[in-house]
Amino acid sequence: MVLTQVEELNMFTKETIIKTRQWFADNSLACIDEVKSGKVRVNNPDSYFAERLQNAKDSLDGKHDHTLAFKQRAHFIQTGECPALLP
Repeated sequence: MVLTQVEELNMFTKETIIKTRQWFADNSLACIDEVKSGKVRVNNPDSYFAERLQNAKDSLDGKHDHTLAFKQRAHFIQTGECPALLP
């Protein structure tokens, strides 16, 4: 049975969805911090920072809720289990 995007999100609590969005936003911001600290180098820091900031905003706005990565992280946040993507 194939679930629609809305039905799949109903598998997660509202709290889990919010925490998952925040996790992805925080991850994007942490990427910026790694570049600023010198731990990681990128070719065009200004462009990279803008891209990461937009990604953080998009994550908080729910624009990535439909992705497999989002669903897997939400499942982990809600259950503590991390299902394999491949058999």
